[in-house]
Amino acid sequence: MRTRVRPRKGAVMKIGIVGKGGVGKTTTSALLCQVYARRGQRVLAVDTDSNPNLALSLGLSPEAADRIPVLPRSLVVGTGNGAISPSDLLRDYGVPTPSEVTLLNAMAITQAGAG
Repeated sequence: MRTRVRPRKGAVMKIGIVGKGGVGKTTTSALLCQVYARRGQRVLAVDTDSNPNLALSLGLSPEAADRIPVLPRSLVVGTGNGAISPSDLLRDYGVPTPSEVTLLNAMAITQAGAG
């Protein structure tokens, strides 16, 4: 017997995928995002990997993945000062993907030793 759990209206779920390199975090993340998006849920993926593989897994081209704006470091590690609302953050930095998932890129390596 299968039990299907439906989120209540307005419910928010946050899922973090972490672990050492090479264990399938990106693949698992992309699959979870796509499943929830196909179920009609709004999905926001926040990629903290410097390689744009999640963008590629969500259907963006390598060129489009390279153009994703990176969240400013102050927004990633700061406590927030209310200077930007969540909707403004998504408008300015969120990228829609062919998988119906909005993607935020929170990491980029701009110089050697900076990752």
